[in-house]
Amino acid sequence: MNTFALRTAVTSAAIATAFALGSGVAAAAPGFHGDPNTPGTQLHVHSEPNDMNSYQCGAIGVGGAGVGSNSPGGSGQLNGVFFGSGPVQGGCIGNDGSVHFPSGRSE
Repeated sequence: MNTFALRTAVTSAAIATAFALGSGVAAAAPGFHGDPNTPGTQLHVHSEPNDMNSYQCGAIGVGGAGVGSNSPGGSGQLNGVFFGSGPVQGGCIGNDGSVHFPSGRSE
């Protein structure tokens, strides 16, 4: 019984560590947002200021589609045609090889 309890404790600790590390990676993922100055016509990819990765992204949604990139810790425009506001879904590849699937809204 002690062996079973020890194995359960070790497994639980490993799972908790994986979740903690995974949540830190998710926080650094890029996101999409619209440009409030040009409603429904542009979409930007944005990453957190402490994220040192740049991202190459593509997005498609009910209002259009586009591709673009950003600089590390900054924003960049997705070049394409967005005819109106609506939800968008995309994919991004970081310069470190990470893959993300952000969603957002062209506003």
